[in-house]
Amino acid sequence: MLSQIQRFGGAMFTPVLLFPFAGIVVGLAILLQNPMFVGESLTDPNSLFAQIVHIIEEGGWTVFRNMPLIFAVGLPIGLAKQAQGRACLAVMVSFLTWNYFINAMGMTWGSYFGVDFTQDAVAGSGLTMMAGIKTLDTSIIGAIIISGIVTALHNRLFDKKLPVFLGIFQGTSYVVIIAFLVMIPCAWLTLLGWPKVQMGIESLQAFLRSAGALGVWVYTFLERILIPTGLHHFIYGQFIFGPAAVEGGIQMYWAQHLQEFSLSAEPLKSLFPEGGFALHGNSKIFGAVGISLAMYFTAAPENRVKVAG
Repeated sequence: MLSQIQRFGGAMFTPVLLFPFAGIVVGLAILLQNPMFVGESLTDPNSLFAQIVHIIEEGGWTVFRNMPLIFAVGLPIGLAKQAQGRACLAVMVSFLTWNYFINAMGMTWGSYFGVDFTQDAVAGSGLTMMAGIKTLDTSIIGAIIISGIVTALHNRLFDKKLPVFLGIFQGTSYVVIIAFLVMIPCAWLTLLGWPKVQMGIESLQAFLRSAGALGVWVYTFLERILIPTGLHHFIYGQFIFGPAAVEGGIQMYWAQHLQEFSLSAEPLKSLFPEGGFALHGNSKIFGAVGISLAMYFTAAPENRVKVAG
């Protein structure tokens, strides 16, 4: 079980590794739109330079604006036991199917589930737009769960032999067909349970946000202590890439407001207090103490004085 969780943790890095380049592109584009750096003439919206920079910036937002889809498609690269490319295709189709089912059920039976699908998908509505589909905002959690389910189906069914007359449906097609049927109850259960899960998650996140330094400490402690299991991704994911601290995630919010922050004389702590949840590196200072104590106590008793220096 532990090895499976650790394998999942490794698979999470596939989509995460896309963020550094995207962040650099967005950061540089925002920097090049700052008149303090390039002058007023180049930042004029009618100038060719400003227009080109804007186009490049929009391209840089691709990863940030489609994080759930990217996480869903990226996980099979590390979790599929074979034919990873075909697994990614099956996951993408199934993930979109799941969202279409949620949309259709929500529009048809929204009152039963207690979800108003007639409202706009804006912050605080519990809804979002995913590849043009109005659906429940399950963020990367829903993407990871659906991706895991479909990848498991792929690992189990991809090699299954079908009768000759059904051979055209063998392989990826068969996985997608079965996943199509599985997505129906998944969508139903999502509509039934996710609004309640949202309330629970929001309560925990509200505590972490409102508890000040204590909240940051609890968040950082959980994020570090769970690293050996791979479950730390569920802690930081909703803050860095999801709406736990700020709408769109800390990473996107930081890139969007970088120009505003750079022009302000106020301390960053006042401008962006939620950014404290992204200071994971600060907790590593205690790692040196832990390493030193581990070396001391694992040394032979007669050598501990030498090890202590």
